[in-house]
Amino acid sequence: MTDEQKDLGAVMDKYGRTVNGIIASMLTSPSERDDIFQEVFLLYYTKDLYFEEEGARRSWLIRTAINLCKSANRSPWNRLRDGEEFDPDTVQYTESGAEDIGLWQALCRLKEKYRILLYLHYFEEIPVIDIAKVMKLSEGAVKMRLRRAREKLKAELESGRNKTERTVGAHERGNEYITHSPKA
Repeated sequence: MTDEQKDLGAVMDKYGRTVNGIIASMLTSPSERDDIFQEVFLLYYTKDLYFEEEGARRSWLIRTAINLCKSANRSPWNRLRDGEEFDPDTVQYTESGAEDIGLWQALCRLKEKYRILLYLHYFEEIPVIDIAKVMKLSEGAVKMRLRRAREKLKAELESGRNKTERTVGAHERGNEYITHSPKA
């Protein structure tokens, strides 16, 4: 195994989860997600890149994943899929445990600009200043979007709980009606 292959393996081990999470939050098709994941690391491997620090390498991988996902979403193939849009209920992030699925799906129901920031900040624990560099935004803009994203996520989680409670309540009322109805 060459040094370049060892480097690629180490980079994939270190940043694969981050890249995969970003891709999963932007694309619904599993095969499309796999293609983009491979393309990100193929570009990394084939380009003659030099990074002075690890943060720059991580930023390049994140930005490349975001750009490739946006390109995939704009492709003519996506336009031919009968107007199918991003469906958060079909997205499954394999790193999440069973207790995180509701949170992940609520996160995926947010707009892309909020989804990416929340993922980077809370799932990957990337500092605001680094997110600002990757997203090419000011630090203040990132903080404001994160605040708005948290509010929207909270509302999404609460609306999800309310829907569940209404469904369970209606089901229980239906059972009460059946059990208390007089026999003919």
